[in-house]
Amino acid sequence: MILAQAVTGSTTPQTIQTASYGANRLGLETGRFVFIDLGGPNEEYVQVISVVPDNQTFDAIVTRGHALGERIRPSIWPTPVLLEGDDVTFDILPVASPDPGSDLTVVIQT
Repeated sequence: MILAQAVTGSTTPQTIQTASYGANRLGLETGRFVFIDLGGPNEEYVQVISVVPDNQTFDAIVTRGHALGERIRPSIWPTPVLLEGDDVTFDILPVASPDPGSDLTVVIQT
């Protein structure tokens, strides 16, 4: 998920336009937190105030400036507890390999 607009920092809530694809289309929940530009110079952790999945928008107080195309990552904290019988689904999206010709191994511990 990425920013579909540049965002100017503010102390008031604003509507953030996103772009995403696949089964993970938005996937944000009111009250949860997201990272914007995780690991980047403008990294910010914000709480989602409201979400409109059909419009791919969410409202939040974003205090830093962010450029079009910066990545948005839902926070995994607190980590949910999975119980026997729970279903887990996830997408593995293609990315450029930092080591061309190598394979990617994914390990899921249960």
